[in-house]
Amino acid sequence: MKNSKININAFTLVEVLVSITIFSIMFISIIWIYLISSDINMKSDINRVMQENLKNVASKISEDIRKDWITWVSSSAIDNCDFVKSGMNNYKIWDKLCSKSWNIYYLAKKDVVLWEYYRVTDSSQCSNINDNCVIAMWPNLPLTNSYVSIKDLKFYLSDDAVPKVTINIVLQSSAKKWVKSNMIKESSIIFQTTISERLF
Repeated sequence: MKNSKININAFTLVEVLVSITIFSIMFISIIWIYLISSDINMKSDINRVMQENLKNVASKISEDIRKDWITWVSSSAIDNCDFVKSGMNNYKIWDKLCSKSWNIYYLAKKDVVLWEYYRVTDSSQCSNINDNCVIAMWPNLPLTNSYVSIKDLKFYLSDDAVPKVTINIVLQSSAKKWVKSNMIKESSIIFQTTISERLF
């Protein structure tokens, strides 16, 4: 009886290790590309939301000022505008803007117990990463949504030939479950725009 040779096609240990290494490199590369693209998409979404909020606020205040003019900027704790613009010094810097239509714009924060907004007179109350402050219009109607957090708001009023107000806003993404803390810090924007009263 003849001995027949049996050919066994099997992987050697070296081939198995090489295959696992190549597969691991490919898998890690795919995961890394996915995470990077996910972060880029998240940053893009955050930036878009912040830009939309800024556009809405600037449009609302600009429409109000051009329609009804500026009354005053104030740091008064009470939410009315009891000052008049005439006779003031050349520049005023405060955290509340009033128009002649009695619209008042200011920084506000949500009370976690009552779930209502209240006026913030010190921007340090909004400096924490978890503080969710908004730009509000009296009576505590938020103009920005919960996806952004306003960290500082100042109104610079000048009484030149044509009175104008410069709005300075510091905002960032609000702390949400799906937003990483490093993205919140990186998403901070300082926005400044100047709005003049109409000439006629």
